[in-house]
Amino acid sequence: MNNEQRVKKRIYDYRDDAGTVLFRKIRYAPKTFIQERPDGQGGWIANREGVSLVVYRLPELLGQKAILWCEGEKDVEAAWALGIPATCGPDGAGPWKPCYGQQLVAQGVQRVAVIPDNDAPGRAHGEAVAAGLQRVGIDVRVVTLPDLPDHGDLTDYLSAGHGKDDLIALIKNTPIWARSDPVHIEIERPPRVFQALGEQRYTLAIHPEGVTLEVNRLR
Repeated sequence: MNNEQRVKKRIYDYRDDAGTVLFRKIRYAPKTFIQERPDGQGGWIANREGVSLVVYRLPELLGQKAILWCEGEKDVEAAWALGIPATCGPDGAGPWKPCYGQQLVAQGVQRVAVIPDNDAPGRAHGEAVAAGLQRVGIDVRVVTLPDLPDHGDLTDYLSAGHGKDDLIALIKNTPIWARSDPVHIEIERPPRVFQALGEQRYTLAIHPEGVTLEVNRLR
């Protein structure tokens, strides 16, 4: 698709905590995105090379103890329109970066409700975000929005007639997220184990070093 066939719909500026634009994300119709960085001369370069990644609307999160994490900027703007602070990463359902959690902690965020899109990438992203936030001490709820179409999101939920009170009640009724990974239990073993194998064969296992010696015809 060439540039003439695309229509620029929205520009999302990504700013550091001092309000300086580090890069921006342009949404086109049909749905495509381009990210650009300032060239230092009033223009833009069509990549993010060398920029520091930040979450969307980072400066506005200062002092907000409870926020939403959405998959994209459109949903973030829909939440703010309701008076609910929200953010997202610059790559949609892309990889979680530890710096995002650190940025939220620095702004004073204590609780996050993650709102995944209704598809497999969205749910996987929601789990990754929840795990990353939990690692930095933030309480997390992963909220499943009811009656969404496939690939539906927060904007679809609100467009279906749900309002701020519905969303807040849903968040409050969602339990705190906990990892579903199997728990690894380390079994304490004696530092040395001597074992007779028969036929004058013996082993000596030294566990802390991970060494096992086998001896034949011990005298």
